[in-house]
Amino acid sequence: MDWDEEYDLLGAAGAAGRSSFSDRARNASHDDDDVPIPAARPADVPFILPAEEETPLQQLIRHWTNERNCPDILPAQEELLVSVLDHIRRQSQTVQLLREDVSTSEDEHVRIMLAQTEMERVKFIVRSYVRTRHYKVSDIVDIS
Repeated sequence: MDWDEEYDLLGAAGAAGRSSFSDRARNASHDDDDVPIPAARPADVPFILPAEEETPLQQLIRHWTNERNCPDILPAQEELLVSVLDHIRRQSQTVQLLREDVSTSEDEHVRIMLAQTEMERVKFIVRSYVRTRHYKVSDIVDIS
């Protein structure tokens, strides 16, 4: 029996009133290493965490992704950008002080490099967010 025949048999069995795969898996006998499958969550329960539990970086990434994927310009996140940029500025000053310190060990230099890499990643997200918004605004102005 090939894959197509098995698929057709499974489709015919499902159409004949059998339960879904999830229901069959939930009701199957359990082995020692099986993990119980939770019941399906109701549709009215949101899967995404509320925005107040997100860090500023997570919020920025969410807004950046939304802005890039939405054809229209979304409301600006000025306060979030200001707070993230202030944090980057303070962290950059701290890193610069640590780099200038002669008593900094080799392990601390590695940590400093990791912090700098993370700062560059955040700066990329900020630049991309602003660039996307600028492109959309200039597109609107050109059309008018």
